[in-house]
Amino acid sequence: MNDISYSKLKLLFINVFNILHNAAYLNVYRLYSDIRNVKVEVDKSEQETWIREIFIFLITGLVVVRFLLCFVGLAASIVAIYPILTNSQAELLMPTVIVQTVDNVVLNLYEMMLGYGSLCFLYPTSTPVFVFFLAKLSLKIALSISVLNIYSDQHSHLANLGSFQEEMSSLEPDSIDEIELTNQNLIS
Repeated sequence: MNDISYSKLKLLFINVFNILHNAAYLNVYRLYSDIRNVKVEVDKSEQETWIREIFIFLITGLVVVRFLLCFVGLAASIVAIYPILTNSQAELLMPTVIVQTVDNVVLNLYEMMLGYGSLCFLYPTSTPVFVFFLAKLSLKIALSISVLNIYSDQHSHLANLGSFQEEMSSLEPDSIDEIELTNQNLIS
């Protein structure tokens, strides 16, 4: 444990938490239940059929994309363990950063827009619920961005470490030759 720094331990904890979170959401029965609940809740509104169908399609699409991103996020998080523990191959952190950006930032912004659309078109009397929903998603986006900063800091650190090691390995033969030339000049 002495070899593991605080930042590496923090990143490892976040990564393991992300793996457990994605694994918990990979439940086909829950997906089916969520899709069925979307239809039931949207049909409760007293709007025209075409408006309800559009919202059912948009919200169901969000639920399905989030479910599929759980698979991709799980795989990316498992792959990210290697560069975290070994301090090498920074490029293996990029899939995790990309998946988390799409899942936790882009889709949350999309969910906010859907929530606003639902407020305007389906349930115009539920403004207090939307305010709570907006606060929750804003906090979730802020925390996601801070986690993304941690991952990108680690990626930058590993990339710089890798380029430094490459420079050191390329300098060693030249510096040995220079030392030998200097020694030969001093002897002659």
